[in-house]
Amino acid sequence: MLEELDGAVLDNELAYQDVLPVQWMTLWEPPDRFELLGLEEANLLLLQACLAVEEHPARDKNEDLNPLAGEIARLDFKLNLVMQLLAKLVSKDRMPPATSILFNSLGASWSCIGQTPPVGGHGLLRVQLRSSLPQPLELPAQVSSVEGSTAKVKFVGLAAGVAELIQRLAFVRHRRHVADSRKARV
Repeated sequence: MLEELDGAVLDNELAYQDVLPVQWMTLWEPPDRFELLGLEEANLLLLQACLAVEEHPARDKNEDLNPLAGEIARLDFKLNLVMQLLAKLVSKDRMPPATSILFNSLGASWSCIGQTPPVGGHGLLRVQLRSSLPQPLELPAQVSSVEGSTAKVKFVGLAAGVAELIQRLAFVRHRRHVADSRKARV
């Protein structure tokens, strides 16, 4: 399932690898155009929020960029607190335990907890990217293979903007992994 080269790779593309809550929701037919547009809007907002957190980690408290930095930091803290509270209210008991997952803009591979989805089946792959965000990423997909407890899906009808943000998220994660590896060697 997981290929270790200089980073996580799935279908010859850089991929996001982590241990996250993952859920497969079987659909009897692929989502229609209206449902796809709704998923696209929600996924774009969610991925933009994740990238904002990944690309701009918390700054040192002593680092003052301008006179408003303290006020902005307080507002940021309050907003993060509200988001965490909302996430706990919305997602309470909704997502299963975390499992290993590898995904990119083409598809995903994960270790199923419980029942595996049927090969050829359509559904939504739901991935909780951050515990502080109230909604999971919901990606329309079709199951391409199942080996043991590992399922692999191909994304269907994924909007270009969502695909681009997924690849950017994978790249940012890869870049951080490389930087952390270099720090560990020093």
